[in-house]
Amino acid sequence: MDTQITKANKGRRDTMDVKKIVSEVKCRINANGGLQQVFFVGCGGSKGAIFPGYYLLKNRAKSFGTSTYNSSEFIHELPERLGPRSVCICCSLKATKETVLAVEAANRAGAVTIAMTGGLDTEMANVGQYVVVYSNGPNQIYSQSNQSYSLRLAFEILHQFEDEQELYAAKEKAFARIDDLIVRGKGIIHDAAYAFARENKDAAVFEVLADGSLWGAAYSMASCHYMEMQWKYAIPIHSGEYFHGPFETTDKALPIVLMAGTGRTRALDERALKFIRKYAGNVLVLDCEELGIKELPEQVAEYFCPVMMIPVEKYAVSLMAEQNGHSMDERRYMWKLSLIHI
Repeated sequence: MDTQITKANKGRRDTMDVKKIVSEVKCRINANGGLQQVFFVGCGGSKGAIFPGYYLLKNRAKSFGTSTYNSSEFIHELPERLGPRSVCICCSLKATKETVLAVEAANRAGAVTIAMTGGLDTEMANVGQYVVVYSNGPNQIYSQSNQSYSLRLAFEILHQFEDEQELYAAKEKAFARIDDLIVRGKGIIHDAAYAFARENKDAAVFEVLADGSLWGAAYSMASCHYMEMQWKYAIPIHSGEYFHGPFETTDKALPIVLMAGTGRTRALDERALKFIRKYAGNVLVLDCEELGIKELPEQVAEYFCPVMMIPVEKYAVSLMAEQNGHSMDERRYMWKLSLIHI
């Protein structure tokens, strides 16, 4: 069974796995005319974490659409397609108020809601029709992280609604290996990441380049791990957009992190890296292929890149935190203010 996944139903909670959740969702959706749209909704790191599932469905789904929303935007401009033929997957570790409100709005619209959260005692668990409790914290099981569960749900939706077989058969082999690859990957990057952190611990700004399945990881590194957790200015830049403005900022001093994946969009990474190798001088390359992603089944390796990358890049940032004496848990405002009223 896939760790702690539960159904919330009038105060009763039954343990369910992803397959059972999606099977029940399919019955409900088909009774209303069939699946039309899957929404992925979250804020901050949670929004980055649900990107893998969104990316898989965006690229592979044929009979229904998918989209991703910031929770605040979602509640202020509810999509026309939100309704009984839609599934809304919302993610928040505890109870980000905007995301709780997004779940409630989707419930009112008649959509099926799946709340991904860090425990059964959160407000997210109280409002979601189905609840997925993911692994988090210092002893996190990466194959059961929020990134992994967004992907597990997406694989299952593809399989049950479109009878997709090839990826579905390969995914479990990938999930069985990913924890070991991440632990090994941290060791592989340690020396380069430590040197980069030491060199740039007082830097004013960072650029993080990525594309394809890794775009959510770039957002997480820049917005959550550099800015939120280290109070460093950081900008996520799509590798395909790098040559349409941002590359003009490149010089030998600017700290640049380039994330490279595998599969169809790797050509974008390699083009950016070729330029950076020549014109930049302060670069950390986090390459999924060097970290072993190609040891996973070829059919699904591309989709597992963000599952691998987010804990690896967070580890790289934590090395800077150690050198600066700035805990990754320290905040100025978060959890101290009622931000929903600001």
